[in-house]
Amino acid sequence: MITLPLCRRRAGIILLLGILVQPVSALAQQGANTTTPSGQSAPPDPEADRDAAAPVLLGGEPVIWITTGAGPYTTQYRATRISQRIESIISDRSVHDPTITVVETDGSSELRVGPHLVMVVTPQDARSLGAARASIAAQYAKDLEAAIRSERIRYAPGTLAKSGIYGGVATTILVAAVWLIFLVTRWIRRRIDERWIRTHSSLRVQQAELLSAEGVGHTIDLVVRAVRFFLVLLLLDLHLTYVLGLFPWTRAVSHTLVGYVIAPVRVAIAAFAGYLPKLLFVLVIGAIIHMAIRIVGLVFEQIKQGRIVFENFPAEWADPTNKIVRILLIAFGLVIAFPYLPASDSPAFAGVSVFMGVLFSLASSSALSNMIAGIVLTYTGAFRLGDRVKVGDSFGDIIETTLLATRVRTIKNEDITIPNSLVLGTSILNYSRVSKTLGLILHTSVTIGYDAPWRQVHDLLVNAALGTPGILPEPRPFVWQTALNDFYVTYELNAYTHAPRDMIDIYAALHARIQDEFYAAGVEIMSPHFTSIRDGNTAAIPEVFRGTGYRAPAFRVEQSQSGQPAPVK
Repeated sequence: MITLPLCRRRAGIILLLGILVQPVSALAQQGANTTTPSGQSAPPDPEADRDAAAPVLLGGEPVIWITTGAGPYTTQYRATRISQRIESIISDRSVHDPTITVVETDGSSELRVGPHLVMVVTPQDARSLGAARASIAAQYAKDLEAAIRSERIRYAPGTLAKSGIYGGVATTILVAAVWLIFLVTRWIRRRIDERWIRTHSSLRVQQAELLSAEGVGHTIDLVVRAVRFFLVLLLLDLHLTYVLGLFPWTRAVSHTLVGYVIAPVRVAIAAFAGYLPKLLFVLVIGAIIHMAIRIVGLVFEQIKQGRIVFENFPAEWADPTNKIVRILLIAFGLVIAFPYLPASDSPAFAGVSVFMGVLFSLASSSALSNMIAGIVLTYTGAFRLGDRVKVGDSFGDIIETTLLATRVRTIKNEDITIPNSLVLGTSILNYSRVSKTLGLILHTSVTIGYDAPWRQVHDLLVNAALGTPGILPEPRPFVWQTALNDFYVTYELNAYTHAPRDMIDIYAALHARIQDEFYAAGVEIMSPHFTSIRDGNTAAIPEVFRGTGYRAPAFRVEQSQSGQPAPVK
């Protein structure tokens, strides 16, 4: 008649113990170590906390709680001594009647089992609990007597035999459950092998293969193995907790095993519950920053498409400015949310933050200079995407601009990545900036001998330019005579084009056209050196342009009337 209510009461007390107090094994160990050489328990340290409630443990379970000290004795010391007296009474077979009586002496209530003292209820206990001392003593006596009787029943041969049977049944159920878990997991792995690996392809993102079919199957197999391991571990913990709890000698250990499972969960739940207000604040900040980024992105997208126009803000600035504003908004959100991040106020977190900041500052000096140079290049308008430029020795088209580097693709399809700090520190020749408005002037030079009339040379060069694809007829090409050298004149042809990206092809076609025009007119291009004395060599003009019956000029010697040889012609 005592066992069932007592078990229910103890179940509730165990739940309360798991929430309020530290592991019971540590308390029991603390009480066991506070003894004098004579075998009597020694008083605790006077500086110990006297107000912390301490449980009176029996078999690892709390029976009653001591809420105040008595004289020099703390609550923990009193609870430990009461636990030791109860265990001594239980093991003493000379005590046949475990009935607890209350004896009033000198303003205190003594709880005794025959001649054996169990505990003393003091006026301090009554004041601490806010009840009459006699009522408290009577309730304590009732609870302690029920615990002693229940504990003695646990040592009875019949109870031990029944516990052994229950333990054997529990072990059989454990073996069957583990066998069933292994059977089910093997079936799942076999089904995965049949259904996934044989009928599904690899895991891909667009064209990139993340995992092959065998790799996906192996990953799922590892997940199944991990789940099986944790299920078996959980069943084993529950089995040991139950079986060890059946016997009085190991019941305290069973509560320790329960604590191993409950303590991490309790700590995690308590930490999450305590962090929940801060988490909500961080989520609100994240939502606001996300909305701000979306709104700013929409505005800059309208600027990029030309639907929103500002006088001094070109459309090509929209993308880089959007990226900069996005980074600033994220940094602003991190600064606001930093105090609310988990463990942000801990010394370890602060130390790691300082260490990472030092590493970042030491490693990012060049990156920071490149970022600043990228911003300067963006807003100075040195070039845009698609422009044909020459940056230092690199000649090609701009295909990408970032805050850190600029990528140039040469006419040979070579991609060159140039740090922005180097781009900012060198000269940039942009062929595309005014090509659509003023036109890009392509220029090339030829050297022609003084025997060719310069007006004819001008006409030939202009005609060659006008006949070249990509050269604009208006403005009209023009020629400059840039030098009168010893043996030849330097002529520079200048022609306009709107296609700077085709300038290499235009130059090649222009040079070929110049040759054709000069050959057709019979004007030799013999630079850099040319003399008018002929030694019988063929003219430096292709054969198709020499005419029918052409013969190379030769030296002639004529007799003069005076009998002297005439000058060589």
